[in-house]
Amino acid sequence: MHSTSAAGSSGRRVLAGLGALAVALSAGVAIAAPAQATATEVDDVTLRWAMSEEAGGGAYFGGCNFLVAGSAGNTGSSRVWTEADGFYQTEVGNVAIEKPTAAGGWVQPTWATKCQNASGAAVGTGAGSTTGAQVVLSAGTGTVDTEAGTAEISWDGDYTVVFYGGLTYWTVSDPTLTVAADGTGTLTGTGSGWGASMEDPTLWEEITPTVIELATFTGLSVDADGFTATPEYLGIEVDPGEGVSPQVRTGANWGSFPQSYVTFQYATGQSSYWYSSGGSADPKKPAAPVAVTWTVNDEGEPGDGDVPIEVIVPEEPVEPEPGVFSWTIQGSGAVSLGTATANASGFAANGNLHSIEIEDTREGGQQFSISGVAGAFGSGSNSFAGGALGWTPALTGELAGVQPGAAVAAGNPGLGSTQTLVSGSAGHALGTVTVDAQLALLAPADTPAGAYTSTLTLTALG
Repeated sequence: MHSTSAAGSSGRRVLAGLGALAVALSAGVAIAAPAQATATEVDDVTLRWAMSEEAGGGAYFGGCNFLVAGSAGNTGSSRVWTEADGFYQTEVGNVAIEKPTAAGGWVQPTWATKCQNASGAAVGTGAGSTTGAQVVLSAGTGTVDTEAGTAEISWDGDYTVVFYGGLTYWTVSDPTLTVAADGTGTLTGTGSGWGASMEDPTLWEEITPTVIELATFTGLSVDADGFTATPEYLGIEVDPGEGVSPQVRTGANWGSFPQSYVTFQYATGQSSYWYSSGGSADPKKPAAPVAVTWTVNDEGEPGDGDVPIEVIVPEEPVEPEPGVFSWTIQGSGAVSLGTATANASGFAANGNLHSIEIEDTREGGQQFSISGVAGAFGSGSNSFAGGALGWTPALTGELAGVQPGAAVAAGNPGLGSTQTLVSGSAGHALGTVTVDAQLALLAPADTPAGAYTSTLTLTALG
């Protein structure tokens, strides 16, 4: 955060009694071209997923279905777990299990509360009844390219999906998320566990570890923070295999998890719980939303950098009036307008100027103004005029007699000539107000591709 101020008898340092306070604010915009995309390494990526309502719902036998951190051991047969087994865990390495609370927070369940909803009531088999428990995978690592819209993230850890209190369970290991430039995404993992069957209670055999698709997505938008999206399920057709319930393709909730997922469940005995089979549980089977969060460090990208501030102090300061007039730029770094998109008029881009907090407590509410002018945008030997930039100022808070400047459209003259960002008339109310400005750029249609920067100089008079 950078600040400039002029102060009076309040004890603050006197910078100027009257004059110009200039701030040079860099702004960057990229004109798209068939150039190489830049991937950024990310770590500490978190994924949260409840899988489905059914994965946390009540069961007709064994209490409920639930999620467990880590890879569960071998019970030796298809039977309901006991606390003494020691299989139930809610945190192992990078994996945790959390359930919602009545207050809106999250807590790790216990053996005693694993079958309770947020209000503490036991969950049932009816639609909408679920614990809401989620698997939380942390410390994911990989690369994200916000310009190309791609990502590749992997996690190191295991979690176990338990149905009917333990009669059937299986484990997911080391999930990987891939997002392609067309917005499609796939979450995969290695499935393993123990084969069981309702028809043959004596069946209990180890399943060969198999890479399966846990979830598929369309329409993903990769940005600097991550995404929340609901996996494909509704309307997805699947072949469940022979000897199990066929898929029912009618009703509002018909659909399926991915084919490889359902094929794997043929061995676990859970297959019909992951696609529509015509039973009363079908409304609980659709895939729950997946939330993936990361932080992309944009340091070093075109247009980044500190916000240079230049304060001009007159050689002969005059005695300032009581009170203080100051303005503070909220935030640091250059203003980025991102990647421009082509339209019929040229290349368009948008962004937001850092907020500027203004404080004026000088007696009498003296007149002031802050104005701005943009220099030419340049990229190597290529350039276009600063008038291609425009803005729309707005105030947060209200002081009588203080008003935002008029909107300035991108184009001639745009911000190529000095324009008012905010002003206060003589006798205005005293206090604090914040000014923001939406920036709009329209570069000429013949602008060569490149990463362009300009300097927007703000000057305060008061």
